Amino acid sequence: MNQFVYCDVNLCIGCGMCERQCIMSHYDLKMTEVKLNDPLQRARCKTYRQPELKAAVHCKQCDNASCMAACPVGAISKRDDKMIFIDESLCIGCRECVLACPFGAVRMAPVADGRVVATKCDLCVDTKAGTPACVKGCPKKALTLMNDETLKAWLLHKQEHSA
Repeated sequence: MNQFVYCDVNLCIGCGMCERQCIMSHYDLKMTEVKLNDPLQRARCKTYRQPELKAAVHCKQCDNASCMAACPVGAISKRDDKMIFIDESLCIGCRECVLACPFGAVRMAPVADGRVVATKCDLCVDTKAGTPACVKGCPKKALTLMNDETLKAWLLHKQEHSA
């Protein structure tokens, strides 16, 4: 099974700490150095704050990723660890992956060379954190790294509490 970050909307308060933690992890910044309005400091997740719903959206690392199938230049691939990866050097900015993702987890963002490329959650695998910084940094513990073990435990908990 692919690992992915799950957001419990019953716990999420829409504070955006996941975005800050993501930026800190990817750019090796301190909290005071994070600027959410700086387009070159891009979070790989997105917090949505509506009156009736607050949630953080992350890539689900789909087995049959529609974003990967939609990419006309092969910039999106599945790594050996089953994570869906965007090679920004190959991305042409066509936005086909954005349109194909059923979760709204792929977004476009500027990079230092002036191009606009697709970006999404990469589970912080290539950062110093090594695991999703958002999960560790969520003040309400609304985020969970799901894998076979955590998914089975979550389903068992839901079944026990819904009966």
